[in-house]
Amino acid sequence: MSKLYQTPNEWYSDNKKELKKYRGEWIAFSKDGIIAHNRQYRQLRESIHLDPSAYIIDRIFENEFCEPIKFRTIRLKTVKYHEWQPKYDVSLKFNQSSPLQVKMLVDSGADFSLITKQLGIDLGYSQAPGEVTSKAEGIGGSINYLLRNIEITLDSHTLTVPVAWVQTDECEEIILGREVVFDQFNIEFRQADEEIIFTWRSDN
Repeated sequence: MSKLYQTPNEWYSDNKKELKKYRGEWIAFSKDGIIAHNRQYRQLRESIHLDPSAYIIDRIFENEFCEPIKFRTIRLKTVKYHEWQPKYDVSLKFNQSSPLQVKMLVDSGADFSLITKQLGIDLGYSQAPGEVTSKAEGIGGSINYLLRNIEITLDSHTLTVPVAWVQTDECEEIILGREVVFDQFNIEFRQADEEIIFTWRSDN
């Protein structure tokens, strides 16, 4: 008899290793497991017919599960990896759109939060006639984006956060950056426990 889970994240925690086969894909999962997966975000969303509150969206990065290191002329007996990406559950909302639950990569090196082009469209963003995109530089090269405000709910706290809405389909990162978020929370990374702790900063 299969185990019954109360929340999507209970299932996720128990079945992380099973996600290896979805590397490079977007997934949606509920408390009952994977409900959809696709390399294209748009096709993933179109295949789901559940209330957005019933599932969480995540992207499984190509490097999320490391393959053993191989050296052509050297053999290493034990090379240990900690296969963990510092992702955190947040709810995203813009104006009257339905909130989307996603896992975002918490990145202290990112000035702004970042969402994909299609995710922004789902939230209700549009480019104004004549609006000029900005350019951002990263390790992987440059991207064009439009700066928008987004409503983020994180651990029951709701913030309005500037977000870089990417204008190319090639970029499929969803990142929680420093602006506003890192000012409102003390953030502790516990890699050994595969845990991120967000502590709300008191107004006092």
